[in-house]
Amino acid sequence: MQIKRYEVLEIKDAIELIKKDLGEEAVIISTRQVNGSNDLGFFGKPFLEVVAAVDYNEEDIVPPKENRGFNQDILTPIYDDVKFLKDNFDSIVEDKVVYILNSKFEEIKSFMNEIKFDLNMLKNERAHKGAPENDLTAYLDNISFERSISVKLIEIFFKDIKLTNFKKEEKLDYFKKFFKKIIEKKVERKKLKRSYDGKTIIALIGNSGSGKTATAAKLSSRILFEKNQRVSICSIDYLKIGGYETLKSYAEKLKIDFSVLKDPQSLSSFISSSQSDVVIIDTFAVNHNNLFQLNALAKFFDKLKNEINIEILLPAYIKHIDAVRAYESFRNKTGATGVIISKTDESKGIGNLAGLLLLRDSSIDFITTGENVPEDIEEANEDNIYSLFFPKPAEF
Repeated sequence: MQIKRYEVLEIKDAIELIKKDLGEEAVIISTRQVNGSNDLGFFGKPFLEVVAAVDYNEEDIVPPKENRGFNQDILTPIYDDVKFLKDNFDSIVEDKVVYILNSKFEEIKSFMNEIKFDLNMLKNERAHKGAPENDLTAYLDNISFERSISVKLIEIFFKDIKLTNFKKEEKLDYFKKFFKKIIEKKVERKKLKRSYDGKTIIALIGNSGSGKTATAAKLSSRILFEKNQRVSICSIDYLKIGGYETLKSYAEKLKIDFSVLKDPQSLSSFISSSQSDVVIIDTFAVNHNNLFQLNALAKFFDKLKNEINIEILLPAYIKHIDAVRAYESFRNKTGATGVIISKTDESKGIGNLAGLLLLRDSSIDFITTGENVPEDIEEANEDNIYSLFFPKPAEF
């Protein structure tokens, strides 16, 4: 689109100039009256400022072949870009509008979920207000179980059974028995996928401070020394100052391939060209409440979905509501396949994560317990997860 501005005394003068300059197809976009002034700053006679525009003709965009000289190769991409913008202007604007609307919709949806959660909490509190404190829920409160989750689990485990028929020790044993069965289902180790050119790809994602980089180092060491497999590491955390230097230094000590990647294409190329059995991807920190950051991360995995293992890191001390929201956000946007519970040494127990066991398709794959590499990481199993939920000694 060609746009020109005119300064005239009357509108008819502008119309004549517009037709002469831009042709009959031109349209007036805006008019406004402006107070004129001379070079000394004294006010002069008012004039009209008229802005008009007209679409480019095809011949205005792409020059005739006979007029193209030696710089054709240089100019052609520019002409192509201008033509693309002209032909796709409406769709580009539409995509931007759709993105903004989707972002607002997600914000409203998140806000409504918060309201729904708060209402359910109030409902549960009102339902139990005035009732005598249940010794089982009191015990679960003491080991950081969220009350709403405790009530839900008790309803599931003791369905159609009166709690008064049990002694308090029997209630706890009965509860632990069924809880252990849920853990067993959530830690059933599925074989890591090897569908991308015969390689196992593990991407580590999570909020800031969840321990992604340290976990990448631990995993690479464990696979290298215990599994005796070849490992490569890459990082897409290229914006954070010092974000990848530690991992790079560690990779050099292990004498394994390491690369910093800035876009999805380079990530795919790195994986394809790698001669390793396992490729570990360290990612940039993402706030699970930030839709823009989630979308930016998801773009790296668009072409790799269903071919890589994407593990969400959740610190052991994270609050119940944040753990659930983080899991749902990361899973919905990136297609995450499992959970790594990190920094278990910084929490007395993980009762606050009991809600994860009730989520659809949730799976706990690894736990980390400190800064030592590679000792402080292990595959999740029924026993080590159970001991985190019910640490010893536990008072009853």
